[in-house]
This record gives sequence, structure tokens and C-alpha cells, in this order.
Amino acid sequence: MRSVFLRSSGAAAVAGGALRIAEPFLRRTLTASSLSFAYFAIDVLLLFGIIGWYGWRADKLGIAGLAGFAIGVAGILIIRSASLFGAAGYQIGAAALLLGLAIMSTPALIGREGPVAPPLLWLASFVCGLASLVFAPLGVFAGVLFGLGYVLCGLALLRA
Repeated sequence: MRSVFLRSSGAAAVAGGALRIAEPFLRRTLTASSLSFAYFAIDVLLLFGIIGWYGWRADKLGIAGLAGFAIGVAGILIIRSASLFGAAGYQIGAAALLLGLAIMSTPALIGREGPVAPPLLWLASFVCGLASLVFAPLGVFAGVLFGLGYVLCGLALLRA
């Protein structure tokens, strides 16, 4: 059962990460209603991916991992409910998701436990996201790093 869980969440992470990387292209080609559905699908896939990543690594991540996981999940829920948080709702949710991934990834990086590429990409995405507040074009780069981190996370889960 565990291998089915890891493979399913791995496939979700790969698909969600790839769709997140493709988001700028989707925005240009899809209708508004199709784009809303695509965003919903991306967020669901990312949610399943973070659940799998945490579930696979929970015993190595400790309380920081649990806190990061909870913040990351809350970030996805804020993104999905962005209208409740005003004009900055999406940015608040995205920042919470990246902060959660960064916190969750720190114990794995310090202990050099498991794949380090996804956590490094998520940390780089977090830094680029913050820097995009000053230089907006970095926001696209942050999204690509974020999505690539999810793709590599998913590949690691598929191999687990």
C-alpha cells in the first residue's frame, strides 16, 4: 500500500510541477473558465505531491518538517481561497507554500537525508519569490524553480 501511495503522489507531483512550469503558456492559450480548472488541477496535484513528500520523509524531518508541511498545506488552501484575503491573497498563499517547503526541507538538507535537489530548488524559488517583490520578472523564474522542484520530488517518490 505504501508503494501505491508514493507512486500516486509522485505522479501527482510530476504532473503538478510540469503544469506549474507551463502556467505562463496556459495563461496565454486557455479561456478563463479552462484556466480556472487548470489552476484547480495544479493545486490539487501539488497538494498530493506535498503529502507524499512529507509522508515519505516524516520520520527524518521531525517537528520542523511537520510545521513546514502544515504551513505548506495552509499555503495551498490560501491560494485556493485567495479571494478571502483580498488583492494579495495569491501572494500570501504562494509565500506560505514556499515558506512551508523551505522549513520542511531544512532538516533534510542539514542531515543530508534523501534527495537534495527538490529542497534546494524550493529554497531558490523562495529567494527568487522574495526578490520578485523588487524585480518582478524574477516571479516567473521562481515559478519555474518551484515547478522543477516538484517534478524532481515526484521522480524521487516514483523511485522510492
